[in-house]
Amino acid sequence: MQKELPLLGPVQGITRVPANLVSLCRTSGEAVLLAIRYGQKTQRQVANDIGMEPAQLSRIVSGSAHMPADTAIAFARAVKNWGWQQWVAFSAGMEMVPRVESPEERVARLEQRVRELEFVEAA
Repeated sequence: MQKELPLLGPVQGITRVPANLVSLCRTSGEAVLLAIRYGQKTQRQVANDIGMEPAQLSRIVSGSAHMPADTAIAFARAVKNWGWQQWVAFSAGMEMVPRVESPEERVARLEQRVRELEFVEAA
């Protein structure tokens, strides 16, 4: 019985799609389809996972509609890869890399945290 519960197994993270595959995509729809196929899911499964009508996802893949930017994270989680986002960066001549906090941002974040703790302590 426990072997049948998928929640008890290891959870894969979101991976990158090989750049050579991303570079073959000519349109956003092709990149969406690449991400879906690379994630080994069906369009219907992905649509259900991200709360989108299957017909709308089909229009996105065919090029008659575009993937809404605010579904990017949910889409990446559903297909378990960054393929579509990589294509967006690639099409702009960029590369998608993890964000790193700058020293200035770190100081500002820590100063804000100190102010919050001082406020809590004073109350």
